[in-house]
Amino acid sequence: MATAKKPKKRAVRAKPTGPRDLGIALEQAHLRQAAIEKAKLEWESTADAMAALVCLLGGDGQVLRANRVVEDWALGTVGGVIGCDAHELLHPNCKIARCPLSGFIGRALLEIKRGKRRQFELQELLGARHVHFTLRPMRLRRGASTERDAFAIFVASDVSALFRAQDALERLNSSLEVRVRARTQALADANRDLRNEIVRREGAEVALRSSRNELVALSEQLIRAQENERKRIAVELHDSVGQSLSAVKYTLERGLEMLRQPRLGKPKEVFELAVRRIQEAAENIRAISTDLRPKILDDLGAASAVQWFCRDFAEIYPGLAISTELAVSDREVPGRLATVVYRCVQELLNNVAKHARARNVWVLLAREDDVLTLQVRDNGVGLDQATPESRRHGSGLRNLRERAQMTGGQFSCTAAPGSGTLAQLTWNLGDAERKTRNRPPAKRGAQPA
Repeated sequence: MATAKKPKKRAVRAKPTGPRDLGIALEQAHLRQAAIEKAKLEWESTADAMAALVCLLGGDGQVLRANRVVEDWALGTVGGVIGCDAHELLHPNCKIARCPLSGFIGRALLEIKRGKRRQFELQELLGARHVHFTLRPMRLRRGASTERDAFAIFVASDVSALFRAQDALERLNSSLEVRVRARTQALADANRDLRNEIVRREGAEVALRSSRNELVALSEQLIRAQENERKRIAVELHDSVGQSLSAVKYTLERGLEMLRQPRLGKPKEVFELAVRRIQEAAENIRAISTDLRPKILDDLGAASAVQWFCRDFAEIYPGLAISTELAVSDREVPGRLATVVYRCVQELLNNVAKHARARNVWVLLAREDDVLTLQVRDNGVGLDQATPESRRHGSGLRNLRERAQMTGGQFSCTAAPGSGTLAQLTWNLGDAERKTRNRPPAKRGAQPA
């Protein structure tokens, strides 16, 4: 038969019975209280040392305790803010109907009471500060009242430095993007210039292959590309002074013939004419030496310069009737082609005066969309009737062809016996040059038969 177990005796804590035991108990209580006060002071000092504003909130959103950052931010004193509403503390006298901070605190406390979320965050501008708000629940002891005890911890961190760093980083990125775009544009421009140079050189190679007979005469000139400026001056001397010297030569030959044959007349007038022509040649040389580039090109433009030259040329050669048709304005001729157009008109009219034996010449400068056209037509004898000497030694047509190729254009010269010569230069304009057109093209008149 089993015996019943004896119940264990409960240990009974001995109570202090004498004065000594009572003193020991009081001393231990004082030590525990001092430890609690020390731990409390350490935690308060730790909270006060933080850079963020830390508040303990009750269940209704009232501030139960705050660290000394509240004084650093000039929101009040540590003791004065106790009992204040958290929203009123940070947004005093707020009149915003739907304040984001107020709604954030209310929703966060409500959801904490429901136990749905554990942490809530909001970022907002508070005065001059960018503040990051964090609200999280406290760990309550069993039996603690949520209306009286601390219910949640509310932390406000100043992240203005981070915002400034982000702003500086964004500005740096924007600056880098601008620099990259500028560099990309520079590379694109360089590539476009390179493509244009390649096109020009390919055109020069094609011209060289098609003109094998002129290879010997052009080889030295093409190899010495660095002497382009000297070549341009030589072209100017040929165009402006050549016809004057030729006229002087013919005049002197006539005077010599009159000296040999007195019956032909008095040579005095002939020699006086030769002196005047030499004076004209000297004036032309002085004009070229002082101003190699016509000033009217820079002051007005190519169309005005062509009009002026044709009028001046007609005064020098009164036996040659010049009809000018300019269907473009000065702005419609790109700057890179202004000098080329002017020089080509000079060369073509000089060739007509020297070799064509024409009575009429027509000059047309027109533009249609992206094509600029220059035409010079005469009613002379044509190229087939030109003297062998002029064909062998003349460099006018060769200069025209080179000018056109160097600027991305094309040159053609057609002739028919008894019907004169038609010289034409055309240039295809680029996208940027098409925008210079400021009026619709003028209608061309009927070309002469």
